[in-house]
Amino acid sequence: MTPNQLVSKYNGNREEFAVTPAQHASTMIGKSWTKKFGEPPLNRDDLPDSGYVPWLHKWVKDPEAYGVYFQERWNEALKADPEIICLNDWNEWTANKFDMPRDKTTSFMGRKSNYFFVDQYNAEFNRDIEPMKGGYSDNYYMQMVENIRRFKGVRPIPISKGFSRIRVDTNYTCWQKVMPEFRDARGDTEHRDYYGYGGLHYIDTLGRNDIITCKVAVDSQDVYFLAETAEPLTPSNERDWMLLFINSDCNYKSGWYGYDFLIDKHIISDTTTTLMRFDSLTGKWVEVARLSYRYSGNKLVIAVPRRFLGLNSKSTFKFDFKWCDNLSNLNNPISLCTAGDTAPDWRFNYRFIWEK
Repeated sequence: MTPNQLVSKYNGNREEFAVTPAQHASTMIGKSWTKKFGEPPLNRDDLPDSGYVPWLHKWVKDPEAYGVYFQERWNEALKADPEIICLNDWNEWTANKFDMPRDKTTSFMGRKSNYFFVDQYNAEFNRDIEPMKGGYSDNYYMQMVENIRRFKGVRPIPISKGFSRIRVDTNYTCWQKVMPEFRDARGDTEHRDYYGYGGLHYIDTLGRNDIITCKVAVDSQDVYFLAETAEPLTPSNERDWMLLFINSDCNYKSGWYGYDFLIDKHIISDTTTTLMRFDSLTGKWVEVARLSYRYSGNKLVIAVPRRFLGLNSKSTFKFDFKWCDNLSNLNNPISLCTAGDTAPDWRFNYRFIWEK
């Protein structure tokens, strides 16, 4: 069927299109199914050892992590251009095993079986988009966001123009006219203390400084960063306090998963902190400079010489950045999603563009 045939119509208008990352397990259409090759061969665990990814033009291991079926449905929906796209499903974690009556069998996963699953079965045969621990992590969530932006559109990235006169002190009035303002959700540091399934009990008290807004300013020598939290900042001698990651070249194939610099990983005093660069040869953060910073109440300001970040252009430059507080570790980008607070959330970043 063509996208125009798949879309639901009302009074002749293309109204709604259903997009799902897979089908029920009984259909043998999982997350790696493609129109060209169908469902890949499955191993003893009913998972594909390899599958074809159309945009890579090759077969890959663990294909369920790539959202192949999901993207094919998105492509059809975007081509149909309906008023509404219905995503099915978000979080359907319940996995019910249905037993057949004694001496009865059914067809499940292409074989005779005395049981079957309707919804969640394994990583290949489920319809979840929600992030999971391990496996394909938040890949489907990021893919969903990317396609929603294609469907609904996005606003142009705002541009900061000209130089600003900024003082590194606790009088923040010089920041009032600095734009743009980058925002983050308020209240996402709520502590967790709840019972889970099977007698598990989940406790997370790492939520600390709730980052809500931040700004960037530029002069001929330095770039300045301002962060604001919902409540007064905790002392700067605490672990992983108000970390600032910077991707100075907007290249996510270099640095630590794209981040070239890290500020505040090692704080010297209440007025002096460090700028660290990621050394790809050793896989470690190396100190390259000491920086001046100040904080009071719920605000923090840091000055960074532009030359250290490679932002030497006199007319324009851009970089990505991210604030984090009280992370549990720094193993990979998912470490930025599971503890403390980040601004912006998850694996997203703010992009700062400056023109003279």
